[in-house]
Amino acid sequence: MAASTDCAAPDPRELGRNCGRSNLTAPAGDYSYLYVDVPAGTQQLTITASGGTGDANLYFDDGTWATQADATAHTTGPGTAHTLTIASPKAGWNYISLYGTSAFAGVTVTTGF
Repeated sequence: MAASTDCAAPDPRELGRNCGRSNLTAPAGDYSYLYVDVPAGTQQLTITASGGTGDANLYFDDGTWATQADATAHTTGPGTAHTLTIASPKAGWNYISLYGTSAFAGVTVTTGF
């Protein structure tokens, strides 16, 4: 299910069910970090990055902040449009990041579950 709203949590890094965070930025070689609390029994988690400018790769990890060195799933390639689909994600906190291959700005990350 596509995200339909901005996430309501007060921490701007926290994602929720079917929502997104916009205007994410980072310089080249740095990260924009996010996290999401996945309920037990969730069959699939979809994470989508889109919009903005620059070049950002999308990373996911179910145990620690997602980085190039610590990621259980990732996408790479030019631009900011990337999608990860995680089957049977671990319940609890899961971690998402955008890594600036070059500086990026104005990117939106959404979750669907």
